[in-house]
Amino acid sequence: MKQHQNLVITQNAWVVRDLDQAIARFTRTMKVGPWFMIPKIALNTVMYRGKPAELDISVAVAFAGHVQLELIEQHNDSPSAYRDTVPKGQDGYHHICFYPDDYDAELARYMSMGYEVATSGQVTSANDRRFCYIDTRKDLNCMVELVDAPEGGSVVWAALREATDNWDGRTDPIRTMGL
Repeated sequence: MKQHQNLVITQNAWVVRDLDQAIARFTRTMKVGPWFMIPKIALNTVMYRGKPAELDISVAVAFAGHVQLELIEQHNDSPSAYRDTVPKGQDGYHHICFYPDDYDAELARYMSMGYEVATSGQVTSANDRRFCYIDTRKDLNCMVELVDAPEGGSVVWAALREATDNWDGRTDPIRTMGL
C-alpha cells in the first residue's frame, strides 16, 4: 500500500501594484533579500478560464529559509487569476505554490474535487515549463499554483537560496535575472 505523501509548499506569493515599492516594504519589514527581479516574463499558450489570454507580468523572488516569496506585478488589464484575487491598484496575498512530482496527476486531483483552472500557460524561457493557478479560494481563500518541475523547487531555485543564505542584508538588495 502506497503511503500518502504531502505536497511541499515551495512558495507564497502576493500580487502588488508596484514591484519596486513592494520589494522595499518586504525587505524593510521582513529583512528578506536579496530579491531577484524577473522583468516581463515571456509566457506562451496562456489561457484564462479556458480561453486564450494575454498576460504581461514581472516578478521578484526571494527566500525566507526554504520558502520562496514571490511578488507579482501585472502590467496589462487582461483578466487573470491575479485580478480575480487582487483588484488592480491593490496589494494582496495570492497563492501557495507546489512543484508536484506528477503535474498532470495533481492537476487531475484538483479538477476531480471540482476546482477550476483560472489561468495556465508556459514559461517560454524555462523550456516551456507549464504552470497553472487553480481557483481554490472558496476553501483556502487563495489560489494554488502548480508548476511542472519534477525535480522540484529545491533544484530549480538552489542558486537563489544560496544567495539568500549568504546575503549580508545590504549589498545588492535587488538583482535582475532572466528566466
